[in-house]
Amino acid sequence: MTYRRDDASLNLAVPGSRAGFWLFALTFVLPVLVTTLAVAVPVLAGGSLKLIAGSLPLTLIATLGGIALLCGLLWWVLARLMRRQALVLSPELLEVRSSFYRCRIPLRELKLDQARIVDLDEHTELRTMLKTNGFGLPGFHSGWFLLRNRRRSFVAIADGRRKLWLPGSGKHDLLLEATDPAALLARLRALAMSGGRG
Repeated sequence: MTYRRDDASLNLAVPGSRAGFWLFALTFVLPVLVTTLAVAVPVLAGGSLKLIAGSLPLTLIATLGGIALLCGLLWWVLARLMRRQALVLSPELLEVRSSFYRCRIPLRELKLDQARIVDLDEHTELRTMLKTNGFGLPGFHSGWFLLRNRRRSFVAIADGRRKLWLPGSGKHDLLLEATDPAALLARLRALAMSGGRG
């Protein structure tokens, strides 16, 4: 039996408004602002600027419009990918999909007796320290990170307080933010105790 989105308690938390703000600021506002300054400074300083068809208005519209269009498309794609958060749980396997990344781990490789629900303000050793292959913004982390406890971990967290830390017996752990981390942990433990019989 496979458990997935129909059980709301097993959904991963989606990024909130803080992550959305930073994504928009970094992928749209900042590049458009930098481009505007790069075009405006030479014009205001009386310097020369290569013009399209000899027209300053056409040059400004084409340059800023083109950058705005490209940045808007980039923002739209990344915003959609940030919302790609899914858990697929079977009696033998936990699969986590988050933005660009996916991690599959057999349940037998999870140390579920040591797993716990944590607040990262209290358990600072489980905060992300170094991004090794991930996507991170304030309020959202997805992919592979080195935590402060020096363990390589697959991370899929948003801006909530309660995270589920799942230590692994192999080379990596998981740090997840489920809609209901207690329900997810209980389900994982129940499946492990049943020996993969569902």
